[in-house]
Amino acid sequence: MLGSPNKEEAIKIWQEGLDFRIKNYGFPVVDEYVFHTKGIAESCEKIAKLMPDMNSEKAYVLGLLHDYGKKYPEKETGVFHGRRGYDEMMSMGYPDVAEICLTHTFYAPNFSFDSFPSYTLDDLVWAKNKMANMTFNDYDLLVQLCDMFFEGLNKVRIEDRFQGIIKRYNLQFTDIENSYNHALENKKYFESKIHTDIYNLLDIV
Repeated sequence: MLGSPNKEEAIKIWQEGLDFRIKNYGFPVVDEYVFHTKGIAESCEKIAKLMPDMNSEKAYVLGLLHDYGKKYPEKETGVFHGRRGYDEMMSMGYPDVAEICLTHTFYAPNFSFDSFPSYTLDDLVWAKNKMANMTFNDYDLLVQLCDMFFEGLNKVRIEDRFQGIIKRYNLQFTDIENSYNHALENKKYFESKIHTDIYNLLDIV
């Protein structure tokens, strides 16, 4: 797959990143990370199989590696995980994965800085500059969508995911309203393409 590794290589990269984090920094939520990344990969693959003009293996790979930058803890290093993932995937020669490491966080290339108070201004300016001439493709949108179905060790509906985000970062709904509306529109978009209710497809109750 041009721009991304095959599934076997992606799993190897994912495992190496996880091992690095555990060895060098510890990873108190390792079970949650594994559940989150593998779950998103499998969900992306399942939806992509029903989509015209999407490669389900590539969707799995991008879903699995979207949080690769979390091999470094954000709180200790002070660097946005999307930036870490982007830089490392570019250095490996996988620009499609690098893009996903960046875009999975943002509802639009012209996002409002106020919507992401947990990241530094430097990282937000970097992200906006990287996405300045970008249009999100179906892979960007798919990973963004499936990222909304996992909260802790549970597979959840979009509204439950956002309730978790609000509590975790002590936000008001208005802070994340654009992201919430984007997630709902993403769900409608893919359902219109696959003619299937995504919650039913992914066994989300």
